[in-house]
Amino acid sequence: MLSKSLTALNRFGQQPKIIKIMNSGYMAPEYAMRGYLTDKADVYSFGIVALEIVSGKSNTSHRGKEDTIYLLDWALYLKEEGTLLELVDPSLGQDYNEEEVITMINVALLCSNVSSAVRPAMSAVVSMLEGKAAVQDFEIPDKSESIDEHKIEEMRKHFQVINKQEISETQTQSMSMDGPWAVASTSDGDLYPVSLNSDYWKGRD
Repeated sequence: MLSKSLTALNRFGQQPKIIKIMNSGYMAPEYAMRGYLTDKADVYSFGIVALEIVSGKSNTSHRGKEDTIYLLDWALYLKEEGTLLELVDPSLGQDYNEEEVITMINVALLCSNVSSAVRPAMSAVVSMLEGKAAVQDFEIPDKSESIDEHKIEEMRKHFQVINKQEISETQTQSMSMDGPWAVASTSDGDLYPVSLNSDYWKGRD
């Protein structure tokens, strides 16, 4: 039913809007655009989830009704610029293996390729993540074909703000866990004072 609905809407020139709606999360592009489910659709979803795990961010950030920023777009841009580590969740600080993280991001980008033919099988994904196979080379779409300089600057500012917020929250949580802790002055004796003149104590003499 979903496939028929997409096909019908596409006939009325609604394809760009449908693509934006259906591909806002983990859905493979070929399914969002044509309702065509391939055996690599789950691979695409895995790639998006992997990017979210590494970055600590959601794949989509909605800013108003029409403006949406995609984590995948930002990751592809950083890949092109050779600065993939900027994608890493800032709350991790320096507590991670850079080589493993770079491998994870590259595998995630390979899995989330717009072409299902380029995506690896999950067995190959496991081998690459375990270091048993090299990460396959893949071409990065030219940024001029997908996002312009204005959009890139918007994404940069957006993720800078988010990163600052995450760092601030992490520092606040760390301070609350480290203390200082105040020792409570109230004891059971303060709550329930004992009178040595009570019948209870007299009976124990």
